[in-house]
Amino acid sequence: MWAGTARAVTAARERRLREAGLIEVRPGFGDSGRTVICKRAGLRAACREELPTPTPSPASLVHSAASAHVAAQLERKGHRVLSEREIAAVERAEGKRVYSAERRERFHRPDLALLDDPPVAIEVELTTKSPRRLQDILRAWRWTLARDQFGLIRYLCSPRAFGAVERAADRISFDKGIEIERLVERRGRWVIAGRKSPFAGA
Repeated sequence: MWAGTARAVTAARERRLREAGLIEVRPGFGDSGRTVICKRAGLRAACREELPTPTPSPASLVHSAASAHVAAQLERKGHRVLSEREIAAVERAEGKRVYSAERRERFHRPDLALLDDPPVAIEVELTTKSPRRLQDILRAWRWTLARDQFGLIRYLCSPRAFGAVERAADRISFDKGIEIERLVERRGRWVIAGRKSPFAGA
């Protein structure tokens, strides 16, 4: 469970929040499990009114759930983590692309950002992108390292995506400042397996 509490305790907390009108619980999609969405009243109660109310779609739900699973694991290890929605809110407030990588006159936000010193960009890759697009994104992330915008780029990949990311990084000789790690699915949750690419982080 997210907070490290027993299932009954978590279910009781969820029920109280739902009855108070702070969250909405929707059926999941595929193996993502149920989706708990913070409503506008919940965002106000949490003093996070700068965030928009989530509107997940079937197309994005599995990836959003995987990113949430990863964020929960990292937070329980003591990291401070920003979601993509929180990153967007920070960039709106500051009026600049604090955590985004510039890509061909466009910008690409990470799925998560660890507020370490220096910050770490995290990409959660479940499906494969085209080699050209993936290489383009990796070049943009490499440039953020050169500008000291981030200290490390972490790719957390499903078995399906791992090889594609590894090949793309190898093709553009991106072998410093990047870690390519495996994600495995266990009982409907994505878990960081910790097995890295042989050259990652060299």
